Amino acid sequence: MDLFQFLVFAAIGLATGFSTGLFGIGGGSVRIPLLAMTGMPLISAFATNMFAIPFSSGIGAFVQRKNISWRILKAFVLGGLLGIVIATIIAGIVQSRVLAATFFIASLLTVWGLYLDKTNPELYGKIRLTPLNLFAGAFIANAIIGLRGGSGGTAFPPLLRAMHVKMHDAIATSLITSAITSFAALAIYLFRGDIQWVPAVVVMVSSVAGSFAGSKMSMKTDSKWLKLGLSIIVFLLACVVVYREFFI
Repeated sequence: MDLFQFLVFAAIGLATGFSTGLFGIGGGSVRIPLLAMTGMPLISAFATNMFAIPFSSGIGAFVQRKNISWRILKAFVLGGLLGIVIATIIAGIVQSRVLAATFFIASLLTVWGLYLDKTNPELYGKIRLTPLNLFAGAFIANAIIGLRGGSGGTAFPPLLRAMHVKMHDAIATSLITSAITSFAALAIYLFRGDIQWVPAVVVMVSSVAGSFAGSKMSMKTDSKWLKLGLSIIVFLLACVVVYREFFI
């Protein structure tokens, strides 16, 4: 790796770590498209992303620990673990175009979920914060997001918002859930040998620094701006992934 490549991967780590801490996402919705743009194979981008998530999400969760909804964490984590293990196994055998399409659809669902209270208030009013809904929601989110190399963190904040969890609490709870569940997926990627180690380490270290800064800012930012920023970033980068897979 030359100096330019090192700086590119470090910049990716800083930017995506910052978005992780700021928005409560696992980082894959931002990190994977940027890694793919460097020419890294999509499955290696998935694995590199998963290597960074436990550390960047973990530091973000620590900074925002006062906002974690501990009472809902158990059911949410258990559902997420089951979903991500199944999805990660499948991701290794599915064509990259299928993964890219899944990435795009999941991103649209993420944006929709963030504004469910306004786009479909009737449905929003019917959703309840129950252990079954938490388990099923985390399972489905990780089963979908895991197919494109993420931890489910992209979907967790809108999912929890749909269950009437406050935005800042949803972000903090998403971070710790992503940190825990991503270890299961990481073990599978390690076993398959999908990780490119030098870029992965550079991205991980810089992601931790970015996540710390982003988490500090998140706690001081109005929830409406957090929702808007997350929606824009997720949608634009999903378009990048689809364009790269289908049109280049």
